[in-house]
Amino acid sequence: MKGIDVSEHNGTVDWQMAKNAGLQFAVLRCGYGSDLQSQDDPTYVRNVQECERLSIPYGVYLYSYALTVEDAKSELAHILRLVKGCKPQFPIYLDMEDADSYKKENGMPSRRVLTDIIKTVCQGLKNAGYLAGYYVNKDWYTNYIYPGELQEYHFWYARPGVEQPDNVCGVWQDSFPETGGRWPGANIPGSGCDTNISYENYPLLVRKEGLNNWIKEGGGKVQKAASAATGGVVWTKCIIDTTMDVTKPAGVCYTVKMTCSERPVIRAGTDGVVCICPVTSAGENIWLCNLVGFGKGESGIYTEIAGEDPCKRFVYKVQ
Repeated sequence: MKGIDVSEHNGTVDWQMAKNAGLQFAVLRCGYGSDLQSQDDPTYVRNVQECERLSIPYGVYLYSYALTVEDAKSELAHILRLVKGCKPQFPIYLDMEDADSYKKENGMPSRRVLTDIIKTVCQGLKNAGYLAGYYVNKDWYTNYIYPGELQEYHFWYARPGVEQPDNVCGVWQDSFPETGGRWPGANIPGSGCDTNISYENYPLLVRKEGLNNWIKEGGGKVQKAASAATGGVVWTKCIIDTTMDVTKPAGVCYTVKMTCSERPVIRAGTDGVVCICPVTSAGENIWLCNLVGFGKGESGIYTEIAGEDPCKRFVYKVQ
């Protein structure tokens, strides 16, 4: 898979142009350093919205300034604040480098501490249900960290200017602007763009395992439904007993049973066809809702719970 990574330095990315040029994924900078809103990347929210609108799989990274494990805890909080509610399909990375010499000028941490910084952030992300990873170049990989201690996390390897990476990695950053990296719609003004190659099918892994705010596909107590926005297949935690279209005469009551840990919302997609009665509890995690048709026609029936987009469940037809 061919991808790019971007930050505010890339300006306003034309994501449609980038996708038309064959873009298959992106890694978006959410910010840098400790958990301060002033250190959020100002282009991050738009980049997330555009990638999700255009169905471009994306990952997220934070540029680290941590000098201690305590600093790392704040950086973890920074990431978690910004990925909340987002649905990345690639790992969430801690970018460990020293491009502006901040670490060098403020007392470069030891190899032990730098490794522990990565562990603190990555394990925190993993504990929160995210696919966690870290980013370093060859010099850092060889001289600044203990990569053998980080094998449970995903590795994004900065190694431009070579025909192939010389360390095993999930994503290889194969080119910088200064080594010829370019991508239509995403180039830094007057320069180019970082480009990447993914060796892992991260979207499949993320959805299969239910990571990064995705519901585990086909596993656990979930049910297939149709996205109200796109019509595509989604998985919802609201289990409904009606999975086929229903046809009833006007005035007849039809009861829908739902199993869910919280009270779901149920709505009709078309006005003037069916009355939706209030959802009532029928026991632990069991909910009932009566539908009564009053006008000939048909309407989609939708459910929604917190943290999920509305789902179309079936069509109610009134004779």
